[in-house]
Amino acid sequence: MTICAALIPAAFALDIVKPLKSEEFLVRYAYPFELLTEVLNRTTAGYGPYVEQPYTDAISTARAHIEAVKGERINVMISDAGHKEFDEGMIPIPFPIDKGLLGYRVALIAADNQPKIDAVGTLDQLRKLSIGQGSNWGDVHVYEYNHVPIKTAETYDSLFLMLLHRRFDLFPRGVTEAPQELRVYGARYPNLAIDRHLLIRYPFAQFFYVSKSDPHLAARLRDGLEQMKRDGSFDAFFNRHFSQQLSALKLKDRTLVELQNPYLPKWFPRSRKELWFDPASLR
Repeated sequence: MTICAALIPAAFALDIVKPLKSEEFLVRYAYPFELLTEVLNRTTAGYGPYVEQPYTDAISTARAHIEAVKGERINVMISDAGHKEFDEGMIPIPFPIDKGLLGYRVALIAADNQPKIDAVGTLDQLRKLSIGQGSNWGDVHVYEYNHVPIKTAETYDSLFLMLLHRRFDLFPRGVTEAPQELRVYGARYPNLAIDRHLLIRYPFAQFFYVSKSDPHLAARLRDGLEQMKRDGSFDAFFNRHFSQQLSALKLKDRTLVELQNPYLPKWFPRSRKELWFDPASLR
């Protein structure tokens, strides 16, 4: 996409937006990408035009983190809270774009393993099973802190194979992630299913992180999200994407296992209750 410089008012800087949109991330982050576009479009009057230059090459999570901190190929990252390199090397936007649903976890499982999982009712019983996660994911430390056995993999796709080959029992996913992943990977792996029994919960959320070389873009995203929250359009956008999905997962009927998360950064907006998902809305 090209924008003629003569058409850009002098008061505005053209924001070059470079999110990571490799195939893997398109599956996992469909909602954040739509929200990013919505925020950018809504802030054009106040912040000026933008052009998107997504990074689409396949890339490991570890390499993506390095590139995001550099800010040259990737300058917007969608990630959870708990990565020191992002907290120190990027500008976190302290607005949980998923209302904290990343910390509400249902598990992808091998379907014929459901009876084993049905027997779990407490954290101690969960500790008798094993969890699979990506090696660079922020919640690996959460499971380790809570003494839940965990196995990790360098690549996202390999976690599905490890799960179905019984290298671990549960592949916990955010409630906004699991249904989409089942749709995408279920055709390839017919024995893949979403566990019907457990809800694992801990303080966690998705955020936008912006390169330190793009403070104008960071301010734009922050202000756009706050504007959407004030006028009600953020909640409407969220509900349009997730209300049916949350209902279908029957979260209120699941056995809840709570974990502690001591790794939250200082900027984590826990005190802003209006930004977080209200479990009472499930009743």
